[in-house]
Amino acid sequence: MADLNKSSYTSSLKIGVPQGTVHPIWTYYVYSTNIYNVMRRVLRTFLITNNQFSLTPVEDQEEIQLLLETLKYGYSSPKTTIVSEFGYEQLLINTFHRTFGFFNNPNLKYPRSTTTNSRFKSLLEDSVLLNIAQAIWSKKSTFQLLDDPASLYEQIIDLKSMLLASKTNTIEWLNRYWVNIFHRFFTILNNRKLIREKMGIVEVGPDKILIALGAKFGVNVPVDTLYRFELANYLNTFLLKIERTDWNVDSTEALYSSDNFFKLLFSAYKVIEKRDFKREVQFIAPSNRQTAFTRV
Repeated sequence: MADLNKSSYTSSLKIGVPQGTVHPIWTYYVYSTNIYNVMRRVLRTFLITNNQFSLTPVEDQEEIQLLLETLKYGYSSPKTTIVSEFGYEQLLINTFHRTFGFFNNPNLKYPRSTTTNSRFKSLLEDSVLLNIAQAIWSKKSTFQLLDDPASLYEQIIDLKSMLLASKTNTIEWLNRYWVNIFHRFFTILNNRKLIREKMGIVEVGPDKILIALGAKFGVNVPVDTLYRFELANYLNTFLLKIERTDWNVDSTEALYSSDNFFKLLFSAYKVIEKRDFKREVQFIAPSNRQTAFTRV
């Protein structure tokens, strides 16, 4: 099985839409940056006033076309009476609820399904990621060696079954729809002429530019947006691997060798989800006690 340490995400992380298939987990974390509402305000300003930025039909034809296409695709009216009952954004939240059990707040208005993966987060955190963290950070321990590939195999099979079973009806279609929208948003963020010359934003990097856009147009953007983008990419890579791999005990044990990838994932996870796996492992396996290795 390929070593996740060899993934391009472990060196120079490129913020943007991953190539190929994109998992709904990526869409979730990108959506959580409030990028959709920022771009809504940018495009609304573009339509009704020129007090924030001004584009001319000749010199800025490409930028105008980019904004118009984004407006048409990203904020289009539903084409069917059924979709119009909810709207595309509410259907996206429904996707997150069905696939991951997120957005449980009863005050949120979106169409709800009676079937959700309510166990997703606990299974991912408590059974899969914690197992990997224990193995990685107990390698140099003189007290306990905490790797347990047999248990990890069982939990990954459970997680894989859960994720694949949720890909029914319109889940993949709706996810692709939103991935295409976010791709257009990143194209805007990376358009130097539009962002720097026309809007006067001098920050570098999609995360900092998005935060600056939010401040300019009066939309709150989380200060930890960079970590949200990073976590989106790391979990996209990992969950796609879980879904696509024909797992056995050997292939699950091989995950323990992907130290760099998972340490970067855990670092972003700590900031966004407030779960510090390294600290948890240190309480389980203190490294200052001199004794023989024991496998737990």
